[in-house]
Amino acid sequence: MENKAEKKQVLVTGLRPSANLHIGNYLGAVKPMIEAIAANPGAEVFMFVADIHGLTDSSPDTIKQYRHEVVKDYLALGLNPKRVSLYIQSAIAGELSYLTLLLARYTTFNDLMRVPTLKDKLKVNQEAGQANALLGFYPILMAADVLIHKGTLVPIGEDQISHLEKMREFGEKFNNEFGKIFPMPQPHSMKLLRIMALKGDGKMSKSHPEGALFLTDSAEEIKKKISRAETATEGVMTPSFESLLTVACEFGVETEQFVADHLAGKQIMGDFKKALSDALVEFVTEFQTKRARITNEQVAHIVEEGAKAARASAERTMQEVLQVMKFN
Repeated sequence: MENKAEKKQVLVTGLRPSANLHIGNYLGAVKPMIEAIAANPGAEVFMFVADIHGLTDSSPDTIKQYRHEVVKDYLALGLNPKRVSLYIQSAIAGELSYLTLLLARYTTFNDLMRVPTLKDKLKVNQEAGQANALLGFYPILMAADVLIHKGTLVPIGEDQISHLEKMREFGEKFNNEFGKIFPMPQPHSMKLLRIMALKGDGKMSKSHPEGALFLTDSAEEIKKKISRAETATEGVMTPSFESLLTVACEFGVETEQFVADHLAGKQIMGDFKKALSDALVEFVTEFQTKRARITNEQVAHIVEEGAKAARASAERTMQEVLQVMKFN
């Protein structure tokens, strides 16, 4: 029996529930994701809070604490809940787990250990073979997240290409065995920005709050952090200063003259940091005002409505999958 994959575009993407968002999260993930949805106005969109994925490196208590909070963040940052089916990943845990197990037939332990991003998620001095099995299953579960909705578009950065390739590999192997059930998901490339910590030591991170600009920071905290941020001496460009310039540009600060004067040896850091601080304070203040208006009841309603749509989609796919496998 051969089934034709649906021709409509189905965009599927996820977000991890973790600690409070910082400016690097917004510019590097949230903003590109919202732009990807806007760039595909005709697509059906499934967007999930990846609470099951989160268990690979966070406690259940932490996941429970933040899985609705991250929804508030995205809504306050511009996500239109009428445009997407927004749900908690575990709302379709039954269908998702079943498909994950079925797709696991098409890979080996060695293949999973070779997924490049697995190394990024390992703890310090930890070998791949010592990671918990859920982390090893990460690429399979990620494939199931998309295939369960017959996703055709996946917003990704270059570092996630390997995961998309695994999705396509799983879908193709299933199709070869049972007929064309799954469409092959295509990438929607996103412009991902890597924002450095304010002290210039690696990227901005939640685990080093002194070097991060959080969306929950007060105006005073932002100004203080920017005033202490690492920049560059006159006439010299450094990665730290370039990162701050990137942030400034993203928030509407005109940087061309600052750069020209700096390279000419003029002292501009005081004025530049003030312009950057003012722009960030305006953005964060507006964000905090919008977020404060979003109630727990609104979030619960949004994710429940999203779960209904996601559950219906997942059940349709699994019925078809089990039918062609003659499992029902």
